[in-house]
Amino acid sequence: MLYGLAKTIFFLIIFYYLFKFIGRLLLPFIMKKGVERMQQQQQRAASNYQQQARQQEGKVTINRDAPKKSSGIVGDNEGEYVDYEEVK
Repeated sequence: MLYGLAKTIFFLIIFYYLFKFIGRLLLPFIMKKGVERMQQQQQRAASNYQQQARQQEGKVTINRDAPKKSSGIVGDNEGEYVDYEEVK
């Protein structure tokens, strides 16, 4: 029993240091790729915004969304009528 416990603790320590070592090697690479992806998304968003801003003044464009189906849920601006009596 003591041998199994010592073996388990040994493997946990080995896996901890192995994970820590691999993390130090791979984490900067993963973070760099994530930052590059975010920069590309920001550049695309900025170029889309600039294209929209360059439209001719007075030109009207209508973007229609698909009609929403009513789900029977009461909206935020709507509420129920509550009947009450004023007590004097």
